Amino acid sequence: MFATINQHIIEFDAGEGRVLADFLIEHSFDPYSSEATLEQLVIESIRLCKVLPDRALKALLGFRAHSNEDGLLVLRGLPLDNRRIGPTPLHWSLEAQTKTSYDSEMYLMGTAALLGDVFAFSSQHQGNLIQNILPVPGDVYEQAGTSSKVFLDWHTEDSFHCLRADFVGLLCLRSHPSAATTLASVKHMNLPQRYIECLFEPRFRITCFDDTAKGLLFIDDGPAISVLYGSPDDPYVRYDIYCIKPNPGDAEAEEALAYFASQIASVAHQLVLQQGDLLFFDNHRVLHGRTAFTPRFDGTDRWLQRILITADLRKSRPARVNHLRVVEMNDRRFLS
Repeated sequence: MFATINQHIIEFDAGEGRVLADFLIEHSFDPYSSEATLEQLVIESIRLCKVLPDRALKALLGFRAHSNEDGLLVLRGLPLDNRRIGPTPLHWSLEAQTKTSYDSEMYLMGTAALLGDVFAFSSQHQGNLIQNILPVPGDVYEQAGTSSKVFLDWHTEDSFHCLRADFVGLLCLRSHPSAATTLASVKHMNLPQRYIECLFEPRFRITCFDDTAKGLLFIDDGPAISVLYGSPDDPYVRYDIYCIKPNPGDAEAEEALAYFASQIASVAHQLVLQQGDLLFFDNHRVLHGRTAFTPRFDGTDRWLQRILITADLRKSRPARVNHLRVVEMNDRRFLS
């Protein structure tokens, strides 16, 4: 399984890293002062494509068009400076961020431009387009990206929403040896035909698990959904172990969902992201999570930055009523 991961890693050599670092000295800037400066970053970051190696450009464009069986792509060796990053903050909010450089934001936005458009949901991280994923002292046992001492269980990102991301990007600013990103592609799952047929039918209900969205939708009154969708020969998936349940009394759907859950570990692999690793995964093919680890809360903890990417920003226009790239969560029309 790790051999297949390796074929999706594009590693930059020292010379390519220097070219990127020199480019960022001239072009990176603080994008957080306003929505306008964030939009400026989106536009300016496209310049990064000029200095990316050809093999990285081809890999990103190919991934957008066709994905791959493992549903992931890694750019490895993006140059980052610990001194300029600063210590890992104790909270994800921008006010707590300690960075004095914005190279990571340029990497994220510039490469994401080859996959689609960056966006966010209003209920998550205050609608920030670039989200800090790090351990927070009060969340160590929660099922959230800010947890640490529990396994972050299997899910697709924002499975409850029909405008969920096509791709998710995770850039590692600071690593932890025990904190592995877990990934499982539905493409590798060997499901009996009877379960595939059942999982393709709208015999399941979904609820929001995210704390800031809780109460918006409940299993009792939520829309009926399928777990698998698209082509039966090459299905897409939406799944969250805590949020998707079979319809009450539907024993066949309960059995199919339980079997699906039991097969995830058999196709799963782990990837410990290193500083300068940028992971993109296909949110229609890949379930993901994170292993448990012990945080230190001393400024050296694991720190990722996350972005959500849509291949078609226009489809969310009716739900982006207050901001250019932030989808509002108070409109039930867009729930799965």
